[in-house]
Amino acid sequence: MKLVVLCVALLSLVGCTPTRYKPLCPPLVHYTTQEQKQAADELRTHPDLHELPVMMRDYGNERREMRTSTR
Repeated sequence: MKLVVLCVALLSLVGCTPTRYKPLCPPLVHYTTQEQKQAADELRTHPDLHELPVMMRDYGNERREMRTSTR
C-alpha cells in the first residue's frame, strides 16, 4: 500500500515538470539597413557573379517566410 502511494506521489510530481520545446527554426540574424545596402552594392559591382545573387534572393525569401510564420 505504501508503495502505491509513493508511486502515485512521484507520478504527480513528474507531471508538474515543465516541458521544454526546442524551436524548429534557428533564430534569424538581424542586419541593419546600412549592412543590407552595402551587401547589395557589393553584389552589383561584381558582374561576373551569376549564382550568388540567385542564392541571396532565395535566402531573402526564406527569411521573409520565417519572419511571417513566427508572428
